Amino acid sequence: MECHAGVSDHENNVTPTTEQQNAISIAAIEVEVAHLKLAVSDLRSSQAELNRQLDQVLAQLAEARGGWRILMLIGGAAGSLGSGLTWVITHWRG
Repeated sequence: MECHAGVSDHENNVTPTTEQQNAISIAAIEVEVAHLKLAVSDLRSSQAELNRQLDQVLAQLAEARGGWRILMLIGGAAGSLGSGLTWVITHWRG
């Protein structure tokens, strides 16, 4: 082994040690976890907004369902009244 200015061949080698590789891997994983936490946070806020919109749609459908019932009731009553009047008129003239 030849030494230059007090530096051995082993110290000139730039290959990272196992500890350095582990530290790099841990840092990369920490960055990925941070990104995943942000993505999950974004998904949660998006899901909350979608749930709010879905609640609004369901509330409107519930109102419309009640409106259709009233409309069918009025339509049925009008049909019955119309057919009753028609029967009365045809039999009265008869």
